[in-house]
Amino acid sequence: MAIPLFLKVLKDQRRGFLGWSIGLVAIVSIQLSVFPTVRSSAEGLATFLKNYPEALQKIFRMEDYTSGPGYLSTELFSFMLPLIFIAVGTGWGANATAQEEERRTADLLLTLPISRPRILLTKIVSGITAQIVLVLILFLTLFIGIRFVDISLPVSKILAGSASGALLGVTFHAVATLFGSIFGKKSVALGGAIALAIAGFLFYSLAPLVHTFDRVLGINPFQWALGKNPLKGGLDFGYATLSILTSIIIYGASVSVLRSRDISN
Repeated sequence: MAIPLFLKVLKDQRRGFLGWSIGLVAIVSIQLSVFPTVRSSAEGLATFLKNYPEALQKIFRMEDYTSGPGYLSTELFSFMLPLIFIAVGTGWGANATAQEEERRTADLLLTLPISRPRILLTKIVSGITAQIVLVLILFLTLFIGIRFVDISLPVSKILAGSASGALLGVTFHAVATLFGSIFGKKSVALGGAIALAIAGFLFYSLAPLVHTFDRVLGINPFQWALGKNPLKGGLDFGYATLSILTSIIIYGASVSVLRSRDISN
């Protein structure tokens, strides 16, 4: 890994990353501040949820909504937090090589005494580092925040929930990196990765309603990260391993493509 390039990537992405980090903290804080109201209205909410459309309950995995873990799983981990991790991942992945080509700075970058694989691997590591920092931010926000609203949640479950977001973020970071390496266009890399993320989310969300979708759950990154409900059951280490191995394979394909592709500005 080229340390100067690694630091430059972090510097270039710092403003956008700071914005997403602030947004993450704000969303978690707001949802935590609402929980005392949910808990105090538990009886009324339980009655309401019984009459709530069964389809929506299944889509958003609304199980034990009035408990701390159940509330956080529904309000944060079913959609909002995965969205942030995926947005950061796809953004950094699309920027890895495609941004350099669109800015016509790829030739200059490739004249450095660093091989193409090393350049891309450095950018990949920077994107993974961003995901790890997001995990730490989320973990600390939850670890501190739940104490203010009296939610009982083991540290291991907080860490599992935080890490589940990174599994998604890294997977779609790898996908965006691959598309950028193939096509050299940021819009294609970003759009393609986001399209796959949306498709994955829809299949995961609708699987409880459409039984034929169960057949693809085993290859769905959302199932790998969220299927076991990490705030309650922890990470599924089999699925987590599959997620990591898939990302490594996609990163390897990105390096192979970039090494052999003709880049001309």
